[in-house]
Order: sequence, then structure tokens, then C-alpha cells
Amino acid sequence: MRLMVPSVGTPIGIRDILQGLSGDEDLPEVFRRYTGVKYCYFTNSGTTAFYLILRALRTLSSRRKVVLPAYTAPSLILPIRKAGLRPALAEVSLDTFNLDVDRLEDYVDEDTLCVVPVHMFGLPCDMTGVGEIARGKGAFVVEDAASSMGSELNGRPTGTLGDLGFYSFNRGKNLTTLTGGCVVTDSDCLGDAVEGQWRKLPRPSGISRLLIPAKTVGLALAFRPLGYTLLYPIVVRFKYTELHTDFEPLAYTEFQARMGGSLFMRAGEVFRMREENGTFLYNSLSGIEGLKLPRIPPNSKVAFNQFPILLEDEAVRDSLHLRIRKELGLETTLLYPEPIHRIYDLGYDASRDPFPNSTYLARRLLLIPTHPLVRREMLERVVELIKGHLSEGSGACCRGGT
Repeated sequence: MRLMVPSVGTPIGIRDILQGLSGDEDLPEVFRRYTGVKYCYFTNSGTTAFYLILRALRTLSSRRKVVLPAYTAPSLILPIRKAGLRPALAEVSLDTFNLDVDRLEDYVDEDTLCVVPVHMFGLPCDMTGVGEIARGKGAFVVEDAASSMGSELNGRPTGTLGDLGFYSFNRGKNLTTLTGGCVVTDSDCLGDAVEGQWRKLPRPSGISRLLIPAKTVGLALAFRPLGYTLLYPIVVRFKYTELHTDFEPLAYTEFQARMGGSLFMRAGEVFRMREENGTFLYNSLSGIEGLKLPRIPPNSKVAFNQFPILLEDEAVRDSLHLRIRKELGLETTLLYPEPIHRIYDLGYDASRDPFPNSTYLARRLLLIPTHPLVRREMLERVVELIKGHLSEGSGACCRGGT
């Protein structure tokens, strides 16, 4: 039986789960020390964390526009709309796979409440450039560090470089407590505004609180190759296959806070392994014809959520995705099939594509797992398979977009 390796994974152990039931570690306090910020508010999801931020900013400003990348998690639209605000998209760069800071000024105006740089795949965005443009227009900077926990820029954790930041502890993130999110800020004014919203969050139901430990045990088993292989018929039912239409803002549970505190004692090792696996892939795949890699920002440390590669041809990307899974048993990811403006009707002209780079990225991107449960031997085999696949005449030098 060939074992399958999942695309995501956090090494949750029995000790972590037992600590969640009766331990004394507390993730909010541990995480506050990690980020070095004054204020840290935990929620049931990164989506809820973003929603709290937007609700808080609404109490401080009459502006209504939220600028975010055209290629990012479509679910970010939900809290923007739920908060009574208007999403506005900005183009991404095919060099960095993040916001195109050189074009950002075109999208920020006097009605912009905040700009949301997203550190895609763990890659830090140019926060200096974003900050200069946003603050030049009087807008807040809200960092989406949902996929970049453990990454740093100029020696500081991503998520702490803007006015506010938020993280996710969902099962596909760099460290998971099954679900969860967090808001951080160093501002007294913003901290007070967020706390006012945070205190209104209802607790999950009693049944939900009881189910979370049981689900966490199942998740811990499913992260391991043997468990994932045996449980795959069940696990596949829980994978996201449909567009989310709403979310329920709730408080974080005590079990998750205690378990997360235990997990975070090993977070440095988890982040280091993600960085090492990503660096190995970057060095091994650099300069290969038919494949493009993102530019790594200077003075950065990247805890890759997954490692992104860009193929010139959609068909080549799709065939490579299937071949890696079939021949190696490794689950790579295509992520979001379309950019946000092709998923939601946000008022953009359908007769032309206002965000061609975002469309190009969505249709040609392939993500390789970097989590600690992926062995180096597996990554070496992936590299050889990719090289062989592209050498079979799969495409010339990667190009496209503007």
C-alpha cells in the first residue's frame, strides 16, 4: 500500500491534547510573547479575527473601502461585507506572488479605510512600500498573516508590521488548533476598539466545545501518512469544495488555548522545518526552464505554508499535479481556481480582465507541501519528477501577465 502524504500538517501529539484537557499553558499569553505586541485577541477563526478588526475600524472612521489583492482567499470578502464595507481589489505581482506595490497607489483613495497586504504562502509582502502608500492616504494597514506565522521581515514577525494584524490557526495553516484566529496590535486606541468587539463574541455551544477535542484527535491522526491513507475516504469529505457563503463569529475555546500553548513550545522547530523545506525546493528548482519561482524578499525569513511554483501552461500544471499524487503519493494543491473578481460580482467590467496577473497566477500555480511531516527524501523525489516532467517538452520559459 502506497502511503499518501497530505498537503498540510502540524505534528499534534498526545501530550498536546492532554494539555488541552487539563494543562496550564495558555496560547494567548505565549503568542503575545512571540509577537511582542501589547494586545492579542483570540477567536474561532482568522475570518472572525479579520471581521473584528473591520468592525473596530468602523467605529474610528467613516471610510468604507477595503483594498486587498485580487488573488487571495475568496473568504476574505465575507467579513468585509458582513462589516458593511466595500471590497476593492488590487493587482498582484508575478515576481513576488504578493500585492504589486508599484501599482498599489492606483487603488488607494480618500475613501480607503484600510489596505490588506496578504503574506501569501508565507512570503512576506513589502510592508514598507504598503505602509507608505496607505498612510499617505490616511488609511490603516491590516496585515493578513493567516498563512505566514513564523515568517519574519527585518527581524520582526509578519503580522506585527502594520497597524493591526491577524492570524489563522485553521487546519491548513503553519500551526493549527483545529480552528482559531487571532488579532494583534501595539496601538492602545486600536486595541481598545478591537477589545470592545471581541467581548461581544458568543461562546461556542456546549456540543461544539465537546466535539473540538474529538475532532482534534482525528486531525492529529490524519496528518500522519498512515493515518491519512487509512482515513482518506473520511477526510476527503471535510475538504473545502464549495465557496463559503457565511461564517459565525465565536470565541476561542479553553481547550484550544491550552493545547495551542503546548504546541507553541515547539513552534520554533516547526517554523524552522518549513523554512528549510522551502529553501531546499527553492534552491533545487531555481533556473529550470518552464517554471517560475517567487522572489524572496531581502532581510526575510520565510516559514513556507506551502511552496509555490508557477507553470507556463495550465495543462502542464494540471498534469504535474496529478502525476505527483499518483506516482509519489504526495498531495500538492492548486489552491484558488480563480481570482476574486471572477468569483464574486464586485462591479468590475466583465468584458476585459482588470487583473490579468491574478488570473494568470490562479490558473498556473501549484503548491508543494513544506510541513514537518514531509520527509526530505520525498521532496528530492518531487524535484526529480518535476525536472523530468518539464524536460519532456512541457513548456518553454514561463511568461505572461504584465
